[in-house]
This record gives sequence, C-alpha cells and structure tokens, in this order.
Amino acid sequence: MIKTPRTLAASVVLATLAIAGCGSDSKSSSTTVATAATSAASSAATSAETTAGSTGESAAAGGATMEIQGFKFGALTAAAGETITVTNGDSAKHTVTADDGSFDAKVDAGGTTTFTVDAPGTYEIHCEVHPKMTGSITIN
Repeated sequence: MIKTPRTLAASVVLATLAIAGCGSDSKSSSTTVATAATSAASSAATSAETTAGSTGESAAAGGATMEIQGFKFGALTAAAGETITVTNGDSAKHTVTADDGSFDAKVDAGGTTTFTVDAPGTYEIHCEVHPKMTGSITIN
C-alpha cells in the first residue's frame, strides 16, 4: 500500500501515541506523549511539504521553464513538443497567449501551469488580462 504524506503523518502520530502510552501514568509522561506527538506531526508535515515541493520541481526538470515576475515574461527557448512550465510570481492572474492564437495558457496568481508548442518558430506572446505584458517564445 502506498502512503500519501497525510496518511504517513497520521500513522507517525498514532504510532508515537501508542508507544508513549505504554509508559507510566505520571504527569511527566503525559507531557512527553504530547510533546512527542507534536514533534512527530511537525516532522511528518515537513516531510510532506518537501515531497510535494520535490514533485513539482522534478516535473519541471524534464522541460523548459518560464517565470512571470513584476508583470513581465521571462525569456524562454524550448524544443518543439517539450513541456513548458510557467511559474507566476505575481499576485495577479496572467495568461501566456500567442498573438497568432496558437496557444493560450492561464496561470493563477502564485501558481504554475504547463503547456506544449509543437511547431518551431518565434511566437509573440501577450497576457489577455494585462495586454501591455508582451514578450516572445522561441521554439526550436
């Protein structure tokens, strides 16, 4: 059975409580149980966040990446058919829209999205939400 980060966190907390519960009935034991459970939950949550971050990075590692920051498109050159990952560092929603209409990728504020472009060429792009945001993508 494959455990998700949430399932793993719950398992760690339950195991910690079960083991700690086998000790004496003194007040210090209760404090130790609570501290151990809190520590285990924190460790499991950190592990889950690291796993989620690593998954996102490895997905982008196989393709080209472009960042949107300060209402500006970052430079991008990619191979035809390659996965393009766009990361939006702004607090506003944007699009990466080809002027010729061949692609239109929406990316939420602070989010990421992926798309592909199959035909080589240089594509002029703009943001549908912010028309003054313009740039270009080169596909080899």
